[in-house]
Amino acid sequence: MAQALRRLSGLIIAVLAGCIYMGLAEAPRSYLLVNGGALVCAIGFATFLKRPSPGLGTIALTGIAVLFCIATLFSRIEMEGVQRWIGMGPIRLHAGLLLLPVIVSFLPDLRKILALLAVFVLGLTISLQPDRAAAVALLLGVLTLATAKRDRWSFGMLAVAAMGCVGAFWQQDPLQPVQFVEYVVIDAWQFHPLIAIILSGALMLAFVLPLRGLGLRNNIHLFAAMATIMGFAIMSLLGPYPTPLIGYGASAIIGYGLVLGLATSREIVRGNGS
Repeated sequence: MAQALRRLSGLIIAVLAGCIYMGLAEAPRSYLLVNGGALVCAIGFATFLKRPSPGLGTIALTGIAVLFCIATLFSRIEMEGVQRWIGMGPIRLHAGLLLLPVIVSFLPDLRKILALLAVFVLGLTISLQPDRAAAVALLLGVLTLATAKRDRWSFGMLAVAAMGCVGAFWQQDPLQPVQFVEYVVIDAWQFHPLIAIILSGALMLAFVLPLRGLGLRNNIHLFAAMATIMGFAIMSLLGPYPTPLIGYGASAIIGYGLVLGLATSREIVRGNGS
């Protein structure tokens, strides 16, 4: 129980901090309800899901998740030529924030050629959407894998992810920022500097607390997934891209919960490992 609470505490702190800011800044009440509902879903996923053993289960889950990302290119959900979302009834979910961290966490358990193919397909999809934030997120996630593994396949995946990043940045990104979704920390600073500092600290805790005391090599799935989410967070400070966890949006919150469930071993290995 203590281990589960430690894993979840960063997520809960970040989402609640974001909800408090949105309430103070008079965001639509529906924003708070969506994020609160997503937090409940994320806690459920983190509690009851279990990382699959390497094999057909991992291959199937990775394939399904990649197909959902590809589906954005054929979805009717489009804004100014940008296609990053999948529709589930009345709900619109950002495919990258929802699925990309989990996919990256599965890569170490795939056959090397399948992992390379998955990164290639993702990089191509992201460059066609286009989504610069997702491209950087994928690059940071694969970079974390390459740092741990240091083999030619990992560096090959890193090169492919870098090419996808170049492709995404080559495309125009015409979307305009939406309040409480993008530029959350910057807008919070204008609202009150102390609020911005608290939000930034809460977001950092969401990355630090689940990884505290863990070794990289023995917990590479979780480290790679968190690096991917961090890529989205970094890009949200640099351009009009969604701010995960503390901004309005269910995708990042549910995606984080999926990571805690599917990328975390039930027997955490502490220390540096080998």
